[in-house]
Formats: sequence, C-alpha cells, structure tokens
Amino acid sequence: MRPLERPFTMGQLLTLRFDTVTILIYGKRYDIPVSVSEHKLLTAIAQDEIVLLPVNFERTQLLLDIPETSPHLERELNDFADSDESVTDLLKEGV
Repeated sequence: MRPLERPFTMGQLLTLRFDTVTILIYGKRYDIPVSVSEHKLLTAIAQDEIVLLPVNFERTQLLLDIPETSPHLERELNDFADSDESVTDLLKEGV
C-alpha cells in the first residue's frame, strides 16, 4: 500500500480486474494499476453496493493508507455525499 503524500480525491469503484481497477471521478473513468495486496483488499470490499476509493490527484494510483481520522478524508467523503451529517459519523453508525 502507498502512503498519503499529498491531497487526494475520491473515486467510485466501477470494475476490478487482476491488475487494474476502473474508477469514476467526476463522470470520467480512470484505469489504475493495483498491486496483488490491493487487489485482495478490493476483492473483499467490492461486494458492497458503492465503494469509494481515495486516489491521487493525477489519477494514477490508489491511496489506501489514509488514516480514518484524516480531516481531508472526512472533507472528501462529505463533499461526495453532499450531506449535512458527517460521513464518518454515518460510517460509525453503520449506515
């Protein structure tokens, strides 16, 4: 997994293949290479209805090592959800 080194955006997982994942960011599709360990993780979570993934601004790699307590992660998720209630609060509630 790659560490967070700079700001990122969120993308919706569309399809998962052995060596790439296709994500949707602002209506545009991006194919991003994934490692074996990333593929295993994504396979486990891809069963959910909507999966959001943190992606670097260049749309070239996933950033899966972002801490849950990251204020930037909360901002990105809240912007994506366009909700008044904190997404991290919703996640804690299991919604």
